[in-house]
Amino acid sequence: MPDTHPIPSAAQAAQSLADQSLAERRQALATRFQKARARTAELVATLSPEDLMVQTVPDGAPAKWHLAHTSWLFEVAVLIPFNPGYRPADSVFLDLFAASGNGGPPPPRMLSRPTAAEIMRHRDQINAAVLHLIDGIDDALWNPTESALMMTIAHERRHQERLLLHIKHALWSNPLRPAYEQPPDHPHLGAPPDGWLEQSGGLVEVGRSEPLPGFDHESPRHRVWLEPYRLAARPVTCGDFLAFIEAGGYRDRSLWLSDGWEIARAEEWSAPLYWERGASGSGNDWQVFTLYGMQPLAPDEPVCHVSWYEADAYARWLGKRLPREAEWEVVAAGCGSMGNLLGTGHRHPRAGTCHGTGPWQMCGDVWEWTGDAFTTYPGYRRPHGGDKGVPDEAVNGRLASNRMVLRGGSCLTPFDHAGPWTRHYLRPESRLSMSGFRLAEDA
Repeated sequence: MPDTHPIPSAAQAAQSLADQSLAERRQALATRFQKARARTAELVATLSPEDLMVQTVPDGAPAKWHLAHTSWLFEVAVLIPFNPGYRPADSVFLDLFAASGNGGPPPPRMLSRPTAAEIMRHRDQINAAVLHLIDGIDDALWNPTESALMMTIAHERRHQERLLLHIKHALWSNPLRPAYEQPPDHPHLGAPPDGWLEQSGGLVEVGRSEPLPGFDHESPRHRVWLEPYRLAARPVTCGDFLAFIEAGGYRDRSLWLSDGWEIARAEEWSAPLYWERGASGSGNDWQVFTLYGMQPLAPDEPVCHVSWYEADAYARWLGKRLPREAEWEVVAAGCGSMGNLLGTGHRHPRAGTCHGTGPWQMCGDVWEWTGDAFTTYPGYRRPHGGDKGVPDEAVNGRLASNRMVLRGGSCLTPFDHAGPWTRHYLRPESRLSMSGFRLAEDA
């Protein structure tokens, strides 16, 4: 029987492939969007309405505000610009949950109304509208719509980590020290062996070759000269840092930069944030508050919630230094293993023994402070979009003064936001993040 299907021309075949590719891109983006939104909802599922509105970090936000603010950006950066027929689900939300900008004060965030249920209904409305847009947007508008959606999804994913950090601080501030969730059942693993990775240095290339939406400050790729150096094979552990405490590191003025010393004295630092001595009523035993509640200090786990000043003082105490971010990236780019990230379900850094000679846990468990102040890379160009109601925090077009660079990612960082090129930046006194560090030294 002869084949009754006509053989398509080359042009028709190419068009078919293009159409199929676009259809696949629509489906992939819809799936990515749904997963990101579902993960945020999952993170607050066990919290009470009272939990959702607590704010204990002055420049932070309640969980309820994170839920509404991420929806706000999908409205102002995607739905309103690319869907002329769209009408805001609630116009009051556009002002109430906007990002602060233009140097003005942030909008009020600790609000009893709208209720958590109203905010979740609002999220459902935004979800439906975005999925409808993905499915029905004209092909000619697809590329800019896709780019805007990738940026807003990245923004939501970043807020997942911030949400958990703010929840942790709020629960710790409660005298009952309640747990966010029960710890997973997993075997205890010892810390990876200590050691040093020899690096020859030279002219190296670092940075992403192509900017990603929402991560433009990780590009462009450029060359950097490095002198020979050594990088620690693993992050500094709680046991390592405890030795610094017991040796009087917080009382030794000679180890600290002047700004750090003043802040440490003013805020009475004597250990990393969330460390408490004798919290269990058993003498000098150290306890640590985690998202699982108070836990005994685990010496093998990477230390976290330390400021850049504390990390720098520890490095000076040992006659070492913090790595340059280019030094860190060169080693991380050749690292085939990852640490614990948000998707693993571990909400606290873990000790983890890996095969081989290291490096270990460079991307995951804890963000790692570097010795470099944050600035954009040579050849950086600010992306378009900052003048269209999109906050600078979403496109990372902001130049932040007095920030130090962290690398890698933490146990609260989404998997696709952690890697050799990932750059984070915080004030040197910041201790809220899951921030740790590893050492370096000149060869």
